[in-house]
This record gives sequence, C-alpha cells and structure tokens, in this order.
Amino acid sequence: MVNNTTLDNLFQLVHALKRQLHEYIEQLDLEITPMHVHVIKIINKMTPCTAIDIATVLERDKAQITRLVSTLIEKGFIIKTSNPADKRSSYLCVTDSGMEIIKRLATIDNVMQEKITHNISIDEVALFQQISDKMINNLRDK
Repeated sequence: MVNNTTLDNLFQLVHALKRQLHEYIEQLDLEITPMHVHVIKIINKMTPCTAIDIATVLERDKAQITRLVSTLIEKGFIIKTSNPADKRSSYLCVTDSGMEIIKRLATIDNVMQEKITHNISIDEVALFQQISDKMINNLRDK
C-alpha cells in the first residue's frame, strides 16, 4: 500500500495540474509551454513590466526569463518598448495577438477552476487557500 504523505499529495496535485494545463494549451496549437503562458499572464497583469519583474515573480534566473520572453516576441505575442526611466531595460507589453491568447486562456482557466474544485465546498476551497499560502510562506522562509 502506498503511503500518501502530505508531500506526496502535493506532488501529485502539482503534477496533475501541470499535465492537464499542458494538454489544454496543446489543444490551442500555440507551440508554447505553460511557463510561456504564465509569463504572458504576468505581463498582462503587471504594467509596466520588465524581464526583471518576471524573474522576481517567478523566482527564476534572468537568463531563463530572457529565453521565454524571446520566444514570445518571436511569436508576436509580446513586444518590447523603451523604458524612459532606465535606458538599459525595456517594458514588455502584450500585443493584440497575445491578448487573443489571454482570452482563450481565460476559458481554460475557468474550465480548470471548475474541474479542480468539483465536489469541494467554498469553505474547503478557502481553507485550502489558507493552508497552501502558509506552506508557500514556509518554503520561502530562510
């Protein structure tokens, strides 16, 4: 019998969520990964947004973010504009094409939200959010 510890359950949840998101994103035929999707969403929500901002939010190194951003620029989903406050950095903006993707992703987000919370009460969802926030903070504590 498998011992389902909290860590095992969390790993299974994260893996299932990533797998499901990847499947939905593949159906959109965009040739981008869930991490690209996450970056587009961050840029859309955070205005103005720089690559450093994304690296901070995702807790990733700047080189990895630069590669993700470059792919999104090549595909025409985002553009760089000059940062008047700092000539060494650029602001990232979602293009009209990128906004269309965000609209399509909103549908996926709604489906995933309904699927993941099926047969779970509002109180249980709220409790999960509280507990997961605490766990995230515990992992971030040095």
